[in-house]
Amino acid sequence: MPVRPDVDNPAGSVLCADDGTPLARMRLHDDDGQRVAADVRPWPGVALTAVAAQARHDLAGLRLETPDDGLVGALVAGGLELRSAATELRHDLTGLPEPPTLPTGWTLAVPGWDDDLARACDAAYGPDHPGGRWQADDTRQIRAMFDSHDPVPPLRTASARVVGPDGRSAGHVLCAGPVPWTEDVCGWILNIAVAPHAQGNGLGRALLVHALHGTRAAGLPTLGLSVVDRNPARRLYDDIGFRTHRRVLSVRLPGPGEHPAPN
Repeated sequence: MPVRPDVDNPAGSVLCADDGTPLARMRLHDDDGQRVAADVRPWPGVALTAVAAQARHDLAGLRLETPDDGLVGALVAGGLELRSAATELRHDLTGLPEPPTLPTGWTLAVPGWDDDLARACDAAYGPDHPGGRWQADDTRQIRAMFDSHDPVPPLRTASARVVGPDGRSAGHVLCAGPVPWTEDVCGWILNIAVAPHAQGNGLGRALLVHALHGTRAAGLPTLGLSVVDRNPARRLYDDIGFRTHRRVLSVRLPGPGEHPAPN
């Protein structure tokens, strides 16, 4: 069986060659309707080309996530595209900074979603953002979290909107937790954004500190997030005490009938 349970990790799976030789460990899960082979780690000593070929055959149509540059190199050499390169960070919720004083007229409000916040996120995630432009599907996913707790409910103690002197939402932090897509128990920052017109007032830091204190208040041991390469917000995360947990390189494996041309 090419994919079998990992006897050493009940939550894990093993990708095997057709003859049963183990090729890689991984975790299989769903992420908003997309099947994901996460944390794919080649078995010591196996040929990365063999792992790549077996993954394309037995994990077709899945998103493959791995910290292994060599495996990604083998997949890219076979004609696939590196979709994203990011770093997962964790904060152990010790030594938390005190919540900063907000500028006059600015407040943190209960989490939620409104049209002003949608416009703020759209402006914050513009066409040049390293993580990609804000999409209508991003709004749909956040609305689903608040309306139907799909795929997870917001962690309300750690989430908040930032509201300006005009009473309108200008940004937010949205957290969930514990989340099913990590191997450790933690809260997770799904989205943090401040509209360009409100930036430079320390609002991003205030939202982030709120998320840290709120996650600890919820009884969770850590708070995590993923930051794509070249995102300038990485400096703030490092400064506030987040530390590297692992690298995540993402490649979508072609589904049945899809045949990308080799490079």
